[in-house]
Amino acid sequence: MPKHKPKRGSPLVDMTAMTDVAFLLLTFFMLTAKMKPTETVVIDTPSSISETKLPDAGTLTIFVDPEGRIFLDMVGNHTRFSLIKEISDAHSLGLSQQDMVTFSNLGMFGVPRNQLGSYIREDIAGRAEFKVEGIPVDTADINKSELADWVHRARLAQFRMKQDGKVTDEYVIVVKADKNTPYPAVQKVINTLTDINVNKFNLITSMEGAEKKE
Repeated sequence: MPKHKPKRGSPLVDMTAMTDVAFLLLTFFMLTAKMKPTETVVIDTPSSISETKLPDAGTLTIFVDPEGRIFLDMVGNHTRFSLIKEISDAHSLGLSQQDMVTFSNLGMFGVPRNQLGSYIREDIAGRAEFKVEGIPVDTADINKSELADWVHRARLAQFRMKQDGKVTDEYVIVVKADKNTPYPAVQKVINTLTDINVNKFNLITSMEGAEKKE
């Protein structure tokens, strides 16, 4: 009696579950991705032959533009939120919770404290049109220097975050000045740092002879 061979059909693979997972992942990355904040100023650093790289750690960067205006930026949302809350309380700025959340994601900033609330509440286009004066510095009286206050409190905030286990490193202080910045403006920053006992910091330069990428 001849054997009966069962009819073979093509295997059916249900791709529905895989498609659902792919779209869920895509949606997750779209919702959690953060755009890089627009830089308030562009700094063209001077060149040097130094090949020393910045430590792989959290940085607090002081920018000095060609006009001598001073800007600040620091990494770490937790640290920035703690910092702005302390600044707001200490100087009665009256910033709201939403203002402080916005600041923690803001990026570079360079306005006097009394203008900070207005600056934070602007949208991206409004901040681009904002008359930025830079962070005030007073080398004659360190207690009146807003730059000294920002840097000192930022370092303390980062130290607290390290104690709480939210970060692993203390801030590395970085000074990034434009090659056309007058030296007295840079000297004010250096004097401010030494006045608050910051005797170790990094000056950013570009590699001499390196081609700039467009």
